[in-house]
Amino acid sequence: MKRLRLLLLAMLVCGVGIAQHPIPMHNLWARPQVHVVFGEYKVSFTIKDINKALMLLRQTSDSLQVTECGLDTAKDYYYELFPGSHTQYKTAMEPLLQNLVGPFLLSAGHALVERKHKPLKEVIMDTGQVGIGETDIFISFFDPKNRTMLFSGKMNIDMYKKDLGIDD
Repeated sequence: MKRLRLLLLAMLVCGVGIAQHPIPMHNLWARPQVHVVFGEYKVSFTIKDINKALMLLRQTSDSLQVTECGLDTAKDYYYELFPGSHTQYKTAMEPLLQNLVGPFLLSAGHALVERKHKPLKEVIMDTGQVGIGETDIFISFFDPKNRTMLFSGKMNIDMYKKDLGIDD
């Protein structure tokens, strides 16, 4: 794991080809229950995927105490995040979605992304630079048609390219 982390850090510092690339969106096998409104886009996740991501995140972070989101699968939840703003959180789920779960699930293609009720088949992922000693990477996601940002947040570098194991 440390070798992979060092290799990824070296590639990011050198600017080698992982900065921006398309991410195909997979079909969600269950109805998404958690919906994040981000500008004119709606990014939706299943509670099962969120819980799986939290379990994997817990393995990489000593400070994360949450292993399940505790949301009822029979209900729908709507959250609104403001592009470029990380200080207007109203619930405990919003920073969790923006800075841990959302970027991870989007980078794995496990989300339903819609613009004007039309699903996107892929999104463009743009990773930021990682400084020496930093453990988080800033990631932005864009609509490939008009290059409009549809989601942004931070993710632990150890989670980058980690397999969810959901489709098995």
